[in-house]
Amino acid sequence: MLVISGLILGVLGSHLFHVPRVVGYILAGVLFAPDFLGGPLGAEATEWTQSVVAVTLGIIAYLIGGAATVAQLRQLGWMIVSATLGKVSGSFVAVLVGFTLLGTTVADVPAWTLALLLAAIATTTAPGAIMAIIHQYRARGPLTTALLVMVALDDALALVIFSLVLAAIESTGFADAIPVVIWEIVAAIGLGMAGGYVLERGARYLPEQELKLAALLGVIILLTGLANAWHFSPLLAATVLGFSARMFAGKHPEPLFRPLEQLQEVVYVLFFTLAGLHFAPAVVSSHAGLIVLYFLLRAGGQIIGAMIGAQLAGAPRVISHNVGLIMLPQGGVAIGMALMLTGVPSLEDSALLIINIVTATTLLTETFGAVATRFGLSRAGELGQLAKTTKMKEST
Repeated sequence: MLVISGLILGVLGSHLFHVPRVVGYILAGVLFAPDFLGGPLGAEATEWTQSVVAVTLGIIAYLIGGAATVAQLRQLGWMIVSATLGKVSGSFVAVLVGFTLLGTTVADVPAWTLALLLAAIATTTAPGAIMAIIHQYRARGPLTTALLVMVALDDALALVIFSLVLAAIESTGFADAIPVVIWEIVAAIGLGMAGGYVLERGARYLPEQELKLAALLGVIILLTGLANAWHFSPLLAATVLGFSARMFAGKHPEPLFRPLEQLQEVVYVLFFTLAGLHFAPAVVSSHAGLIVLYFLLRAGGQIIGAMIGAQLAGAPRVISHNVGLIMLPQGGVAIGMALMLTGVPSLEDSALLIINIVTATTLLTETFGAVATRFGLSRAGELGQLAKTTKMKEST
């Protein structure tokens, strides 16, 4: 019912209101949330959804990693790094300063602690929503290329910031957090690279596309499971897996991506409808002002920060004036960080409330952020460019 209703709302929303299909998928999930149809039907966001979301996010991250080549990184490298640093620092500082000045408290969480937690979570971006829109509208161009690499780098930086913030809150000191951060990043990169090499070599002995699909899904699921068991970043690992698989494949990487590309829309329907199941009306009504404030501070901070960072690197206007707007969506990574708070002793009593606030805010950023992503790509003139390029190749 989730998949079917998500498909219907997504197609109708895109056709009638010209909004990205992911907006319809999220609304379908909200419709089946426990406080609505989900209660009578028993559709709850229980533990089974976490595994599905983790795997779908792994598939999305793999495709993101495979979208960039070494040559593109060399061409756009400094601009990507500068714009990402500007976006991350802009969102972090805006949320931290805004909530600190207002002195906002939630439950038993001190104002400074709440400001730090929300600021760290604000640095993340939702790769799923961005990839879904690029896929739907066949976007292609310098901004799209830079965007895909920035999303991967952005979430790696967010992981570092969040780990340091947690260490500060737990009073263990930044020095104790550094080995954990190093492990999470090095293990993700190392296993991602190794998995990409094994995948590319093994795929050579699988001539049929269906067999390659089984191999791709198997490696992504295995890597996601190891990340959960060994506590390193599954998103970064899957991104490196996709990047290294393309790199090792050389001039013919398409067989390692085409099978999954045919499943993309199914993955997006599952991911976003399940995200919508977390919608809690009581939290939204009780903390509506807090949610809107967080959304505005994060949006304003990252748009200005990304623009400044891109301009410092000499990026063209089409990138500097659109990249922060396009990266507004926030999703599974932010929710995952919020869920980690349940393991912090000093936050046990208020972790659930913070999770619900972040989840409600995430639904807001996924919905309005998806529209902003489409607008930014449209303003940059990159919507539909992939289809045009394909037609030109076929005609020649």
